[in-house]
Amino acid sequence: MYLFVRQKYFVGYLGERTQSTPGYLFGKRIILFLFLMSVAGILNYYLIYFFGSDFEIHIKTITSAISPLLLIP
Repeated sequence: MYLFVRQKYFVGYLGERTQSTPGYLFGKRIILFLFLMSVAGILNYYLIYFFGSDFEIHIKTITSAISPLLLIP
């Protein structure tokens, strides 16, 4: 998934000089956000598996609070 997003947004649409464009930083933020949410989901799964406690409500609250911050330049 990372390689597809990297090719599509960093090289495919923005040309060779990708580090100087604002889209590069925006794409990096999106990939970081997706990665962190994937890690949070994996941690939540193991917390349920080993301890029987679910943090899904907390993860949804944090996600809904952080996602608008991705649009700030």
